[in-house]
Amino acid sequence: MMMKNEPMTILTYTALCGSIATLAACEKPKAAMPAPLPPAVSTAIVATRDIPMTHDFPATITSPQMVDINARVSGWLLSQDTPDGAHVKKGQLLYNIDPAQYKIQLDAANAQAAQANAQLTVSRGQLDAAVAQKVYAQATYDRNKGLVASGAVSKESWDQITENLAAANASVEQANGNIALAQGSALSANATIENAKLNLEWCVVESPLDGIMGASSYFPGSLVGDASKQLLNTVVQMDPMWASFSPSANFLPTILANQKVGDLPAIVTLTGASNVPAPGLPLTLGVDSPHVEGRLVMVNNQISGTSDTILMRVEFPNVTGVFRPGAYATVTVQLGTQTNAVVIPRTAVFARQTELFVWVVKDDETVESVAVDAQSMYEDVLVIKSGVAPGTKIVSEGVGKLRAGMKVRDMGATAPTSPAKPATPAPAASTGGKG
Repeated sequence: MMMKNEPMTILTYTALCGSIATLAACEKPKAAMPAPLPPAVSTAIVATRDIPMTHDFPATITSPQMVDINARVSGWLLSQDTPDGAHVKKGQLLYNIDPAQYKIQLDAANAQAAQANAQLTVSRGQLDAAVAQKVYAQATYDRNKGLVASGAVSKESWDQITENLAAANASVEQANGNIALAQGSALSANATIENAKLNLEWCVVESPLDGIMGASSYFPGSLVGDASKQLLNTVVQMDPMWASFSPSANFLPTILANQKVGDLPAIVTLTGASNVPAPGLPLTLGVDSPHVEGRLVMVNNQISGTSDTILMRVEFPNVTGVFRPGAYATVTVQLGTQTNAVVIPRTAVFARQTELFVWVVKDDETVESVAVDAQSMYEDVLVIKSGVAPGTKIVSEGVGKLRAGMKVRDMGATAPTSPAKPATPAPAASTGGKG
C-alpha cells in the first residue's frame, strides 16, 4: 500500500517547494532602519551681570553674656526651681540654699543693735546728768571766785569747789565717750544686720539676665558655697548673638572702607547643620542650612602678630535659638560688586580630573569641550574668569551624555535662575560628560 502512494507524495512535495520559491521571489526587500536622533539638550547663552563680591570666613558663635551662677553663701542646696536647659527671665528663681543659719545671724545682729541702742540711750542720760552737774559746779565756782581773796571763802572750800568743777567736766567727757562708743556699737550692729540680710537674700539664687540655663553642677542635698563648690550653673544670653571670625589683615582696608559707607551686612550660616523645614519631614544635611543676616559691629584694635589676622564680630538676631555658643559657622561678607561679570549656569559645568569644562554648541549643532576658569559661585551661576565669551551658546542641561563632535538637538533655554542665596566659593569640580 505504501508503494502505490509514493509517486503522489513526491509530486506533492515538489509542487509545494515550487510555490514557496515563487512566493519568496515575489516578496519586496525590507526598508533600512532610520538613523537615531541626536541627543536632546538645553542650552544657555553666556551672559554678563553684576555679582556681589562676597567672601566667606570661618567663625565661632559666641554670646554677648555668659554669666556664671555662683553660690554666694555656703549651705545645703534645698531646691532647684528651674530645670536645666530652660529659658529664663531676669530675676527668675533658680535655686534655694538653706537660710536657717543666716536667719539666726540676723536675729543675733538685731539683738546686738538693740543692745547698742539701749546703751546709747543710757549714755545720753548720763551725759545729761553730767552736764547738769557741770553747770552747778561752774556756777559755784563763778560765785565763789571773787571771795577767795577777801577770805570770805576758805582755801579748803575753794579747793573743793575747783575739784568739783573738774570732776563735773570729766563726767561730761566720759558721758560723751560712752555715747560715741554706743554709737559705734549701734553702727556695727546695723552693719551686721545688713550683712545678715544680704546672706539671706543670697540664699535665693535668681537669674541675672534673660537667656537659657545650662547644666547644673550640683543638685538638692549638696553642700555648696565653699571655695571649690561655688559654680552652680551658667546662663547664656541667646538673642542677639555674635559670630566671631578672624580674617587676614589684608581684608582690613576693604572692610573699613565699606564700613564708612554704612552698616556692613553679613550672613551667618550653620553650614552642614541639620534642618527640618516642616514637621514630619526627615532631617537633611547641608540643605538650606540655618542662616540669618546680621551686621559687623566690632573690628579689633590690633592685629595678631602670630597669624596676621584681626578679630571681628558680627551681631545677628537669634529668635529661634538655633545658634548656640561654641558652634562653628560661616560668615559671608559682601565687599562691593563685580560689574559685568561673565556668568554661566552651574549645571553647564563638568570636570575632568582637576579642570572644569563646558560644552560649546557650534554653528553646525555639534559640540566641543572648552576649559573654563571659575572664579566664584553666586546663586545658580558660576563667575568665569576665562574660557568662554559672552554670547557663546553652551549646553546647560544634559552634559553627561555628550562627547566631542556629537550633534545635539537644542530644546531651548534652561529655566530662570532660582531665588537669591548667600554667595559661596566656586566648586573644585562636578561630574559631567566625556570629552
